[in-house]
Amino acid sequence: MKMKVFSFFLSLFLLQGLFLWSLLAQRPMEYLDRGLVALETSNGIFLSWRMVGSDPQDVAFNIYRDGEKINAAPIATKTNYMDVAGSAASFYQVETISESAANELSAESEVWPLYPPVANPGRDYVPLKRVPLPPAPVVDGVEFVPGDMSVGDLTGDGRYEFVFEWESSSGAYSCLDAVDLDGKHLWRIHGGPNVTTAKLNIMVYDLDMDGRAEVAFLSGPGTIDGSGKAIDKGPAADYPSDLVLPRSSGNLMEDPQFITVFDGLTGAELATTEHWPQLGPVSQHRATWGDDRGHRASSLKGGVLYTLEHGPLLVFQRGVYTRVGVAAYKWDGSETLERVWTFDSNDPGNSAYAGQGNHSVAVGDVDGDGNDEYIYGAAAINHDGSGLYSTGFGHGDTHALADHDPFVEGLEYFQTHEDNVHGISMRKAGTGEILWRVDSPNDIGRGWAADVDPRYPGSEVVGIGLGNYNKSGFVLSTEYNAYDQPLYFDGDIQKDLRNGGNINGGYSGGRHLTSWYYGAATIHGTKNDANLVADILGDWREEVVFRESSNEALLIFSSWFPTERKNYTLMHDPLYRMNVAVQNVGYNQPAHVGYYFPDGAPVPDIEIIRYVDPGTKVAQQRHPELKLEVYPNPVQETARIVFKGRAGSAARVEVFNLLGAQIKTGVLQNGILDLGVGDLGAGVYVLRVWENGQVYSTRFVKQ
Repeated sequence: MKMKVFSFFLSLFLLQGLFLWSLLAQRPMEYLDRGLVALETSNGIFLSWRMVGSDPQDVAFNIYRDGEKINAAPIATKTNYMDVAGSAASFYQVETISESAANELSAESEVWPLYPPVANPGRDYVPLKRVPLPPAPVVDGVEFVPGDMSVGDLTGDGRYEFVFEWESSSGAYSCLDAVDLDGKHLWRIHGGPNVTTAKLNIMVYDLDMDGRAEVAFLSGPGTIDGSGKAIDKGPAADYPSDLVLPRSSGNLMEDPQFITVFDGLTGAELATTEHWPQLGPVSQHRATWGDDRGHRASSLKGGVLYTLEHGPLLVFQRGVYTRVGVAAYKWDGSETLERVWTFDSNDPGNSAYAGQGNHSVAVGDVDGDGNDEYIYGAAAINHDGSGLYSTGFGHGDTHALADHDPFVEGLEYFQTHEDNVHGISMRKAGTGEILWRVDSPNDIGRGWAADVDPRYPGSEVVGIGLGNYNKSGFVLSTEYNAYDQPLYFDGDIQKDLRNGGNINGGYSGGRHLTSWYYGAATIHGTKNDANLVADILGDWREEVVFRESSNEALLIFSSWFPTERKNYTLMHDPLYRMNVAVQNVGYNQPAHVGYYFPDGAPVPDIEIIRYVDPGTKVAQQRHPELKLEVYPNPVQETARIVFKGRAGSAARVEVFNLLGAQIKTGVLQNGILDLGVGDLGAGVYVLRVWENGQVYSTRFVKQ
């Protein structure tokens, strides 16, 4: 069976908030450490770790317990190991072995202990990670539940942190918290009275490509940032922080609404702009949005697109059922969030795009041009803000963007529909060509598409009340449940199925996990969502994060099943990563990789962006052998650049100005370069050092 590999031809030139992009290199992705997890089991300690996207395919590993190597020969065919002699008191490290780079030893990881069942005594113990949470926000008459969540590397150390919404019972006053995987609280942002619960559209992504993620969401007057200050940049300065906008049935009825970018490390406001399109006058709501109570006008969506020209763009949308308006924004790395383009279904020639929205979105390079597109249901918007296509099949609740059919070129997009005509459909994601559909006079409100059954190539497809189908739309005799959601959890190459808090084998059946036994609870009422499903630790299997029923902690479940499959971390697949970023938008949908998984993963065509800041020395804490310094800083005539890396003495040096132009280059000799900068104008410059396919960056000031 053929492998479909999608190349992303781009080159990143990092500078302070501005980017110059080339079509000749690779897609930038975040640096990740090995993510080593150690799980106590009845048979010993099960270990699992990442194969990152910059690894050669023949990379091998050693395992250390309490400083002593425990494997007899390098582990070259998988990224998991069972240590039958280990104990819950042991500490573990994984060492990378490669002919093309120096060996790298991870930080120590402690063991996740077996937990007893708290709700059903007598059941099996399972390993889990309990992440304690700070106390819930306090607002009179309002209750809070840990809800929608995303992940990003907020600190630049190669480890993910959680950013989650405290979802409010009042429909307003939601807060965002950032915690690391050990429960350390980084910051809290109070949304205030003018945000809408579960409609924040939380984007956690490295918007300036410096190796550290920012956080963006739909804010409003009175939002208090992580430093305790009311947001006051851009249009936020024009409104009092105690303003309370009117609502109807919990929905905002008047403008303004803002988009704010916050510092991932501190939660401080960085830039704010006004959301487009606006609600507009209440008297025009019914004509514009479809009702006069704010409900349809409050159908808000968001995402992050990667583009060759601009780098990452924030995208936010208003409207699903009638008018659809989408706008893309570029953060300049400072205090400006510039609107790059808009798309409006009300504009001439765009009427086919009205009323085509889903309750969630998908993002990916569906036409193979190196840029991400934005799919909001039965229609797609190109990376430049032009309409890509509309099928006209209308609104739906569920979708899946993946390589569903390995015999059809490109990605496919599965969708359920509510127009009482089209039922379910499968289309080419890049062109909108309908591959097949099953019509129905009913609202098909549940469904999924994923490869769960090894007997049939490609994805299996389920629509509630319509039965099961293969990748080509032929009826199957299977009885998979439309209320399930697919994920990778056990050790085979097909997906398993999550139903609320339960994880079951797909084709194999059987219960893998009953999470409520251990105190876990789902969110979003009848949707029974997990807070997050994503490959955030360990090997390629996906972790599942639930809130604890007490709301005092998050519970992380990671696979304890051995597997012979060696695979790159899913988070270094661009399609998967972008759809983890939008998983919290609307009705939470699972992320899929951009290749046919049973064929094996292609070598990722990516560039690793790693954060290096001499002031905080974040990178040095994880890898003390790596160090990038510029001194003096600020500098007047000559800057001494010192870089201590794994490969040795020589590495390429590049300097960029704030217009994105490369203005100086050099080569380190014995890890040092004295670079003359007397001819540069005063200002901020970006320095990059390349080594072994990875890039390290910092900034210096020329006086």
